[in-house]
Amino acid sequence: MRPILVINPRGDQQFTEQARVILQTGVTDPRAMQRQLRAAYPASVVRPRELSSESAVIWYVYRDGRWTPDETTQEVDRDGTR
Repeated sequence: MRPILVINPRGDQQFTEQARVILQTGVTDPRAMQRQLRAAYPASVVRPRELSSESAVIWYVYRDGRWTPDETTQEVDRDGTR
């Protein structure tokens, strides 16, 4: 089963596209995806979500090794026009 990617930050179109391209190559292991992403994004981390009752395969893909706010959201928030 192909994993569903939860990508952060989702506003980074280059990073998002890179993760999707890697997934399309048939990668089946989050560690393999992480190795490939780190060629361009050295701090990136890919973690599987491991919930025993969940039938879907979900991987969290972090560009900065952890959750970070989306840059576009931060700009909107600073303006107060969310």
